Amino acid sequence: MNVHRIWIEQSEASWTIRDRFGVKSALGYLVGEKLMNFAEAADRHPEFAAGLPHFQAAAWNAFNPYELSGYLTTLKRATRRKLQNILLT
Repeated sequence: MNVHRIWIEQSEASWTIRDRFGVKSALGYLVGEKLMNFAEAADRHPEFAAGLPHFQAAAWNAFNPYELSGYLTTLKRATRRKLQNILLT
């Protein structure tokens, strides 16, 4: 499995989603779904753990800090804390 390719493809897909459906949908896809799943896999698999910093950087490059913080405020507290820990680690 090429973990590197997974986060690159998901990051690229978020740009298409952003163009077609808007920033909120792209954030939900990349950060709320894919990054969260990737981080959970990183807890169990070293190859995902090695790729997590690259995925985090891709999320920061795809969205500006205002978009990310605005998205986080819309989430339930427990989910928001998990994502904040992932994004800021």
